[in-house]
Amino acid sequence: MSSNLIPWNGRIAIVDDNVNQALPLMRVFAKNNIPYVFYKGNDITYLPEAPENDIRILFLDLNLLGGLEVPSKNIRATLISLIKHIISPTNYPYILILWSRQEKEYGDLLSEIFNTELNKCAPIGIFNYVKSDFFPSFAEEEDSDNPVDDNKILEELNKILLQLPAYSHLMQWENCVHTSADATIQDIFHDFHNPGEWHNNANYILDSFARSYLEKHYTDAAPENRTKASLMFLNDVYNDTLEGEIRKLDLSRVQELQHHIDENTQEKVIAKINERILLSKVVESVRQPGSVLFPKLTEECVRHYHELFNNSFNKKDLENKQAKSLKENIYKTLQPCDVVVTPACDYAQNKIKFDRIVQGIIIESKYKKLIDNRSEAIYISPTFIYQDRPCILVLNFRYFITEDLSQNLTKPTLKLRNRVLAEIQSKLARHINRQGILNL
Repeated sequence: MSSNLIPWNGRIAIVDDNVNQALPLMRVFAKNNIPYVFYKGNDITYLPEAPENDIRILFLDLNLLGGLEVPSKNIRATLISLIKHIISPTNYPYILILWSRQEKEYGDLLSEIFNTELNKCAPIGIFNYVKSDFFPSFAEEEDSDNPVDDNKILEELNKILLQLPAYSHLMQWENCVHTSADATIQDIFHDFHNPGEWHNNANYILDSFARSYLEKHYTDAAPENRTKASLMFLNDVYNDTLEGEIRKLDLSRVQELQHHIDENTQEKVIAKINERILLSKVVESVRQPGSVLFPKLTEECVRHYHELFNNSFNKKDLENKQAKSLKENIYKTLQPCDVVVTPACDYAQNKIKFDRIVQGIIIESKYKKLIDNRSEAIYISPTFIYQDRPCILVLNFRYFITEDLSQNLTKPTLKLRNRVLAEIQSKLARHINRQGILNL
């Protein structure tokens, strides 16, 4: 009785000093096709050299010293070392299930550790499982008189996850990602399952994907670039499959998302989320669509971008003195920037003569109302966090230039995500193609 709430992608970890006591839990997961990893908690040779970064559920036996009565400082040191070996500070979110014979065994100590030394590795919730409630026998062979109840252990785990609506939604999404990747590969390659011919057919299919993506530039592309192109082609099929999997989800048992956040906190949260939605820090080069470039701030450059800002300013709602004062304040933190808007296919097919760039600025979001949002020549982004401040990106399509970036060795630190870039390219195209009104 597997569930779409429980992770299917190997993100469950079980830590126990006695493998026999973990075997019943391991059997339950194995019987239900739920992958997991097992760590022998009192032996450092069983622990990963680098902490994991994808654990979602951690089953932890607190009594890791073989049932011995030991001082709290000893078990404290053991727990700190163990968690640091398994959970990285960026492993988030995950829940911790205390997998123990006694519900409160060292539980208070663990909570205190997560508030101090391990605060960066803290789970979003700590829950208790008492081993004997689920597995009356801990022998290596299951007791036929006291069989393990698979349904009970999975149902109790589902009950915990259902208490956490947002977390359960994320688990369902991750499972959809997992099943969609599998379904994509199945749909394309299943008809060619003859073992003797599969490799040949699969090579041909992936090579065809690369040809379709690269078009006439396939011949000149290196093998590495052909492979990347075939996988980029595969993404399109995968995205459609993932959307279909999400639409099929059964959410009838999931609680409504409840929240009580004040207005100031809402603004900060939205700005932080927008930073992730709008911007990516994974940038390969300046010649990548969406790359955000920061020009060298010479005196001439500063004057140019101040002019750009002035031509994006909404002058109608302000008196001259008021506008001048505001501009002077904005100039102090204004960040000039250029956004590469060259279509991706031009790079993939090596059609580039000159890179296409729209120039703009990043300013604090509190000045958003001062930008002329009625002009088709202006793009204003949602608020996002930049250098720890709520900011907006303002692009002025009147400052559309071409430049050869092939010799630019600067490593960009930011890139607009594809959907944001597509919106900018679409608005830029409308601005360029506008008919205007001719009259005498």
